[in-house]
Amino acid sequence: MGLVPTLFSYFSYAAAFVAGPGETVPTIDLGLLAIALAIAPLTFIVVGFVSKNPGAARMVLWSMMLLVGIGLGLGYFNPILGAAAGFGVGTALTLNMPEFTNQLRRRLIGVGLALVYMFLLLAVATPAGVLTGAALPLLIVGFADEYGAWRTRRELPVE
Repeated sequence: MGLVPTLFSYFSYAAAFVAGPGETVPTIDLGLLAIALAIAPLTFIVVGFVSKNPGAARMVLWSMMLLVGIGLGLGYFNPILGAAAGFGVGTALTLNMPEFTNQLRRRLIGVGLALVYMFLLLAVATPAGVLTGAALPLLIVGFADEYGAWRTRRELPVE
């Protein structure tokens, strides 16, 4: 549900950090960076309100602060990895939490594993890592919810 605005924001952000031919340090395109930062809140707004999270407005603000904080923190190491981490953690917080125990922990572990996988792809095949970072952190949050539902059903007594 929030994947489409995430893709627009993520790819605008990724395109803002492209090195030209013969350059070792990328130049930053401030126009694309501004577009990415303007579209980013739409991702969390869509995720929060479509999932009917009762505290969606507050979670959208927290997610934006975490997107900037994590994005800058990991962005010094790798801007693409920082953006993917920010979107993943923000989605994990903003999406309506099911009634399973330890579900936020499962979501965050899933996002962390997705980032490790993305880091390995960025080291081996950079274009694949960039494309994976656009969708995988958000998808892994859904997989974590499915795993939590499966785990809860498995622990229920058989009638």
